[in-house]
Amino acid sequence: MKKLFKILFWMIAVNAVMKATAVALTKIIGENTDEKADEFALVALMDSRSYESVSSHLRSGRVIAAMGGVDIDLRQAVLDPKGARLSLRVLAGGARVLVCKSWRVEVDHRVIGGAAQIEIPDPETLPDGAPILHIDALTVGGGLVIANAESESHVVRS
Repeated sequence: MKKLFKILFWMIAVNAVMKATAVALTKIIGENTDEKADEFALVALMDSRSYESVSSHLRSGRVIAAMGGVDIDLRQAVLDPKGARLSLRVLAGGARVLVCKSWRVEVDHRVIGGAAQIEIPDPETLPDGAPILHIDALTVGGGLVIANAESESHVVRS
């Protein structure tokens, strides 16, 4: 019985330390989840978060998810004329990013021990002046979905 209490104590202690670390990291990294902001930052540590942008000049976004998940909807945003950048870091969690069908989406992603599902329009089908969204994503032990609608597509495993 003593052994069981020790195990339970350590599980609670580790969880408390992880939660405290999550709160501290969120404060250090900083967040801006204003849906009208031209630049946003979202952190999901041991939690799930949703964000929907309605920005009129979206320039950049930074998203970190560790042992949690994020759901990012950018379909109502208007990209800055110079384009926009989105940085995604996912560790043992998941991220879904919904983008507008009329955008030219350039994805630079690395997946380690997880999966990525990328469903974006073929750049050849878009007009030359289509707004550009560059997504830089790193997924370690998790999943990433980038799509313009909720539909099935090819899954890339690494």
